[in-house]
Amino acid sequence: MRLSRTRQATEEESFWPSFTDVMSSLVFVLFFCIMIMVIRQIVNASVWDERLLNADMALTSKQEQLDALNLSLESVNEELSIKMGQLENLESTLSEREAEIDNLRSRLEQDRAALSQKEQELAEVRSQLQEISLLRLSILGQVKDSIEKELGSVLSAGGQPLVDIDDNANLVINSSLLFDKGSSRISPSGQVLLEKFALAFERILSNPEIRKNIDSIIISGYADSDDTFDYNYNLSCQRAVAVIVAMMKSNPVLETTYGAYFQASGFSEFRPVALGDDEAAKSKNRRIQISINIKDSNIQKIITDYMSGQ
Repeated sequence: MRLSRTRQATEEESFWPSFTDVMSSLVFVLFFCIMIMVIRQIVNASVWDERLLNADMALTSKQEQLDALNLSLESVNEELSIKMGQLENLESTLSEREAEIDNLRSRLEQDRAALSQKEQELAEVRSQLQEISLLRLSILGQVKDSIEKELGSVLSAGGQPLVDIDDNANLVINSSLLFDKGSSRISPSGQVLLEKFALAFERILSNPEIRKNIDSIIISGYADSDDTFDYNYNLSCQRAVAVIVAMMKSNPVLETTYGAYFQASGFSEFRPVALGDDEAAKSKNRRIQISINIKDSNIQKIITDYMSGQ
């Protein structure tokens, strides 16, 4: 029994140290695991801190970028607001310009209508002035036609008309129809011719519409280059006066009623219509020329009436 107790005691004594070792080993292992976990947590915390720091830095950068974008957006909004204001101003200006264009178009149409009316009025004035400017030619044409109706066309030996209207609307009578060479006495055949002229002028002057535009009827004498200047000058003047006197004597009505319209003048051998010293040229230069002067006051009245109506 003593041995049994001793063995039991020995077994109990050897059991507790072994248990203690086991527990110590477990504690150590546990401590080691805890240390590993702590270290791991520290490492993980460091990694997360670094990641968090990086995330904070990225977030800060993004925030800065966002702030910059916000500033840029505000600037763009301000610029857009300015542009919108400018656009509104431009639209307002455009509306005003369109209204002005409409007004200008309306005025243009009015001006065109007024211009058309002015052109019509000017055409009427031009027509009246043209009628007056052609009046001389018309009157002398009537005289010439009247003479030819009574006496037929008077031609020279060469077939040239001895009574004609020149380029300046003057009635030209070859002096051979009225005078002998070097004489201012009207020939009998010339007297007959001038009687027809007197009747033609009386008929024309009796028309008040024609007469009101006539200032004077000028009878001009022309000589050739033979003889002296003073002789030719006297001869040309005497022939002009002789034509007027012969017409007045043949037709007293022309003298008493329309005598104030007639005027005589002489030009000697000057203003020849044909150059040269041959007899054909001299025969053309010896002539009586009848011109009609139109009243400038009538032309001026047409222009004044038109201008006063503007």
